[in-house]
Amino acid sequence: MIELKLRIAGLIVSSWRRRWVILLPALILPIVAIGVSKLAPTKYKAHTSMLIQETAKMNPFLQDLAVSTMLNDRLNAVKTLLKSRHVLSTVALELGLIDENSSDYEKDQVMAKIAANLNVVQQGKDLLKIEYSASSPIGMKALLESVSRHFIEQLLAPERSSIRDSSTFLNEHIEKRFSDLQNAEQKLAEYTNVHSSLTPEIRSQSYARIAVLKQSLAEKEAELFGVERSLNTLDQQLSSTNPVVGRIEDKIIEIRSDLTLLQARYTKNHSSVQAKKRELNRLEQERELLLNTKQPTLDTDQLRNMASSQDLNNLTTIQPLLMSQLQNLQQVQSRFEALTEETARLTTMITELEQKTQGYGDNVKEIYSLQRDVEMKRQLYEELVQRYEMAQLTGALGVFEENKRVKIIDLPFTPSFPSNWPTIIYFVVGLIGGLGLGVGLAVLLELFDTTLRNKADVESITSIPVIAIAPQHS
Repeated sequence: MIELKLRIAGLIVSSWRRRWVILLPALILPIVAIGVSKLAPTKYKAHTSMLIQETAKMNPFLQDLAVSTMLNDRLNAVKTLLKSRHVLSTVALELGLIDENSSDYEKDQVMAKIAANLNVVQQGKDLLKIEYSASSPIGMKALLESVSRHFIEQLLAPERSSIRDSSTFLNEHIEKRFSDLQNAEQKLAEYTNVHSSLTPEIRSQSYARIAVLKQSLAEKEAELFGVERSLNTLDQQLSSTNPVVGRIEDKIIEIRSDLTLLQARYTKNHSSVQAKKRELNRLEQERELLLNTKQPTLDTDQLRNMASSQDLNNLTTIQPLLMSQLQNLQQVQSRFEALTEETARLTTMITELEQKTQGYGDNVKEIYSLQRDVEMKRQLYEELVQRYEMAQLTGALGVFEENKRVKIIDLPFTPSFPSNWPTIIYFVVGLIGGLGLGVGLAVLLELFDTTLRNKADVESITSIPVIAIAPQHS
């Protein structure tokens, strides 16, 4: 605690010792600051604020068609563009600051002065502030109005240029793609006219016809196979069996019926009755003989010839034939011949169609190639037309919303008083600066002062305790 008091006392003593070093800057600098405030050139500041709205915010239903201004990304570029020779020279010409007869040096001086006093500041995401400072308020409003107008034009220029260039580019390519599409369609039409019988449609119909004919041929062949089997079975049955047994039995039944009538009319010894009995016995013996005798194998032609025979006397050498069985055989043979002829006709038709379709390959390949070319060019053309319509719609949207995109919040104005600091602020700043300078100088002087002022200074330097102090004589 004692040491702290000693330190504070030392600071007070040092400050008092350097009081003039501290007070002189504190007295001089405020006076200098007041002089500076009086001698400083008068500055006037004016500004204008505008709200830049994105198209997507203005019309969210047309967001996909909007072209964003990208204000955040383009701010530095807009500053550079705003201070470019093109913009500044246009503003200077509008305000009459320069004319066509002005020299390049005069033009550069005027544009440099405007650029030095012009600034663009972004306040928030969509709000921009254009500031301009000058030594006189005269003409500041007109200059800000001109600058604002050109600034808005340059801000919206990328959108207008993009839409205009896109429309021009798309229009040129649409004409080219349309010409290519017409040429491709013409080639396809000419080739199709020359090879009209070999088009994919005719080819598909031919293949479908071949498939139908092959199916019919398969059905007829299956039916022919069945008829052929039936015919072979009938031939075997007729050639290996005796078909007249049934006819003899019919004759026996007929004789027995006649014999019964004769016996009812005559006696057993009557000649008519005896004749019928002898004939009946003979037929029964012949039937037994035929059943017990192995018959020779006969072909179909022999059986047909025997069918016309009416002689029943030599049954051991000639075999009568049942006409009903031969009629069945003839029907099967007729069906067999008809199926054979129809199968041959179908085979011929299929062969002719297959030979005709063998020449389709190269022609169909060429037709498909031309069709693919036409389809590809048509797709490219339709896409370009769609993009062109979108570009036109976007351009119309930009024109429609152009006046709504930028809203002036603060109109340019003529300042009524300068923007310089008041004299009191200069005085306070000078006073604070003087005190700071004085304290700093006092600290430096104390640090570099080597004077021994007390017992502690001597002991700290010599490291020897002080024994006595000589009194100070005046």
